[in-house]
Amino acid sequence: MPATHDVLVPGSSLAFEGGFFGISSICLVEAGGKRALFDCGHGTTRGLLLNALSRRGLSPADIDLLIFSHAHFDHVLNMDLFPDAPILMSRDEADYIEAPFADDPATPRYLPALLAQRTVDLVDGEKEVLPGVNLFPTPGHAPGHVSLELETNDGPVVLAADALKTAREALSGIPDMEIDPQKRGKASIQEVLRRGKIVVPGHFPTLFQDEAGNLTWTDMQEMPLLIR
Repeated sequence: MPATHDVLVPGSSLAFEGGFFGISSICLVEAGGKRALFDCGHGTTRGLLLNALSRRGLSPADIDLLIFSHAHFDHVLNMDLFPDAPILMSRDEADYIEAPFADDPATPRYLPALLAQRTVDLVDGEKEVLPGVNLFPTPGHAPGHVSLELETNDGPVVLAADALKTAREALSGIPDMEIDPQKRGKASIQEVLRRGKIVVPGHFPTLFQDEAGNLTWTDMQEMPLLIR
């Protein structure tokens, strides 16, 4: 059976003066009889994630594996919802979070302590992590960032996370917020676009790429504001 993906929480780049909502995409991946989450969000998306699972007849206990694209707060802090699920991430990112750059605003300094309580499997380079699901390095936004390429009935799907956050990055080829002294973000954007017919960005609706490389999308970023 080909791998499948389901965007449980659509990513959004909405921000406000002096802050960021941090609504990152959370994807359910099913392959080889396993259910994995690619990233799990944080407090802002906690209710959205739980409701999305419930609508699909699932609970956190039904998730077999967490795969982290990188260790920024908006992608990992809901890990406590899945206490029994092993965590998969790149060795480069695991090494980096032990001593983040002083000007890194997004990596929680207490994350190593949280991960020390969990089963964490580290991946070097590129690897098939589930049948038809290939993890590959996409450094730039974070030094150890990884993305997923899925073999699906609709062709190759790339879950890019923050290697390609928005349509603006895809169209310009210029990464936004690159926490990597080696400046590998541009190359990672191109690698995502090279691999994916369908691309799920970290903070934007799903992108569709035709044979000529033209990108389109149909969904909108929405955020109803409720004043309490």
